[in-house]
Amino acid sequence: MTAWFDEHTLDQLTVPEPRLPALEKWLLEEVWTKARLQANDMVPSQYLKSGETLVNGMECMLTATADSYFDELCALPVPSRTVADFFAHYREGCVLVLDGCSLREMPRLMELAGISRRPVIEALCSRSAIPSTTERFVGERLGLGLPMTAPSRLTSRRELREKNIRFYFFHRPNEHQTISDDAGHVLMWHSFPDRRFMDSTASTAEFFDGIWDTLEIIWKKTVQALPPSRHVLVTSDHGYVYLGQGLSDRSLDGKDRALNGKRSREFAEEELLPAETPELFVDRERRLAAIRGRCHNRPQAPSPAQSVYRHEGISLMEVLTPWLILGPMEV
Repeated sequence: MTAWFDEHTLDQLTVPEPRLPALEKWLLEEVWTKARLQANDMVPSQYLKSGETLVNGMECMLTATADSYFDELCALPVPSRTVADFFAHYREGCVLVLDGCSLREMPRLMELAGISRRPVIEALCSRSAIPSTTERFVGERLGLGLPMTAPSRLTSRRELREKNIRFYFFHRPNEHQTISDDAGHVLMWHSFPDRRFMDSTASTAEFFDGIWDTLEIIWKKTVQALPPSRHVLVTSDHGYVYLGQGLSDRSLDGKDRALNGKRSREFAEEELLPAETPELFVDRERRLAAIRGRCHNRPQAPSPAQSVYRHEGISLMEVLTPWLILGPMEV
């Protein structure tokens, strides 16, 4: 019996109740943890590969025997875990959205919180939009009444000004912006790490080492630049699936044909929508479809390196995202 398939896990996943809470707990408390990073000699790329082996085994088992967890991933998300809900609860709260950050990075984020003397109030899972794209997250999951648009276009949005939200968009890791202590909420959006997935080096597990190291630079330019008295939410618009060798469900090979090799696709009015199958999520009202599971679809990265870090589909690591609430800085 493998490490991810013990009697306790089997009991949690076979009872006639929602499976997602048990899966979230497993990911946060057994897979993506500081203890398992230490067990991998503190080498992020080794931690990535060993963790993805566990997640791949679990997802392949669930897809074959208990695929209703996909329906739970696509259902309405847990209440009180949107940026708007956070702002409603914390007066003058600040939010950092790390574009494409995943649950894997939670131990690193919590370590950085400790270094900056900010206590962790909550360390849970939030969710991406369905499918797991950035623009859909802006329009459907921030809860701020915004249209589906790229975050770089939010700087002058009326919807944010009317809610007294100051918005800052960061393009590069070393980019510095002065964040004032004026009254109101702060929303920061950083293009890291998602933009890095287009890099020519995004074809190996070792690329993850760079993500781990660069997060400290990001943190100093964002969280540590905030007023120390504010509460801070660190979250993400979507995660990503790591499709290294042997870490995809081979039963899904070729199931993305209707998507033209992508992980999700919107269909024009004149196009025929594909039929929904166990491997394919179809939303007829929104005229879109997305792959379900760890499908190694054709690469979408523009470089010849063929990125093994992908999103826009429906899988545990693409849809479940960090939800980390930090208290004011301790003196």
